[in-house]
Amino acid sequence: MTNPRAAVGSILLAGLAAVAVAGCGDSAENGIEQLIESQGGGDVELDLSGDGDGFSIETEDGAMTIDEDGNFVITDESGNTIVGSADDEGNVVVESEDGSFSASGDDGEFNMDSDDGSFSMSSDGSIPEEWPGDVPEPDMDIVGSSIIAEGDAVTIGLSGTTTLDGADFVDTYGDALLSAGFDETSSYTDETINTRVYDSAAYSVSVSTFDSGADGVTTSVNLTSTT
Repeated sequence: MTNPRAAVGSILLAGLAAVAVAGCGDSAENGIEQLIESQGGGDVELDLSGDGDGFSIETEDGAMTIDEDGNFVITDESGNTIVGSADDEGNVVVESEDGSFSASGDDGEFNMDSDDGSFSMSSDGSIPEEWPGDVPEPDMDIVGSSIIAEGDAVTIGLSGTTTLDGADFVDTYGDALLSAGFDETSSYTDETINTRVYDSAAYSVSVSTFDSGADGVTTSVNLTSTT
């Protein structure tokens, strides 16, 4: 039995590829068909009209049609239907029998909301405003951050670099966590990696560094609410 989510993924893969080259002619259609088939999409048929009226895709897993306004309908092999819309600014809204989600992306950010929770990523170089005020902030150059929220549970991830060596970064931030009431619950160290986990009544924080030598020290801090 085909996994419905995998089926939809295959159809969406076809749709995304088709959007990129709509109106490019038969050679583009053939090339995309072969690409998707090579990635496990089965037999694929594309119809890229190129006249502004949208296009349609058929795969072994189902079909997708999209009109000139970005409205689309996806039907899997079992007849289940998903409807949605997308615009040229990266905003997507999807509705199905299992629920709905919306996603948007702009200036290095991505946000997705569903009935089960939300997920966001950012590369603006700052600590998310959702970071708890009673948890010390790490002193690091942030490259990216992510937030996963499901009900009352929240996980915040930070990645970046530090001018300190790995052991010093972990020691310094670990001391700040201990002063804030956390307990060290586990640790691992070798020639290039330093990792520790600190827990409190409300949060668990893991701190990791990787010393890649000439490329410097990369850092990762992950905070998860436990209540």
